[in-house]
Amino acid sequence: MKTLLRLLACFCVITCVASASAALSPVSFVLGKQSFKPGDAIVIDQVLATSARLEVGTKLLVRGHYTLASCDKANVGLYLTHRSPAGADASTRSQTARLEQASGTFELSCDITYAGDPHVSLYPAKGGEAFGGVYFAAAP
Repeated sequence: MKTLLRLLACFCVITCVASASAALSPVSFVLGKQSFKPGDAIVIDQVLATSARLEVGTKLLVRGHYTLASCDKANVGLYLTHRSPAGADASTRSQTARLEQASGTFELSCDITYAGDPHVSLYPAKGGEAFGGVYFAAAP
C-alpha cells in the first residue's frame, strides 16, 4: 500500500511539473510589417506562449480585435510565413475564425512547428489570398 501511495505521489509531481512547463505565459512582442485595405484593421492585444522566444515547439495563442470595412465577411488566421521554400501547411481549426461583423474580437492558436514569421491576416470568406495582415515577433 505504501508503495502504491509513493507511486501515486510521484505521478502527481511529474504531472504537475509537465503541466507547468506547458503553461502559456504572456510574451512581450513587437509589431512588424502590416498592410490593410482602407477601413480594415487587426490589433494584437495579447500574445501568450509556452516559450518567450516563439521558437519551434512553442504553443502560441494570440488575442486581439479587428475592424472589417472592405467586405461583409472574412476569415482571420494565425500563420507562420516560411523563411525558406516549403510546401503547403496543414492548418487547425484553432488557427482561424470567421468574421461576420464590422468589428469584434478573436482568439487564435497554433503550434510552431518550423522557423517562420508569425502573422495574423485577413482572408476572403470563400478562400483565397490574404488581403491584409500584421506580422509580429517576440520583443528582443
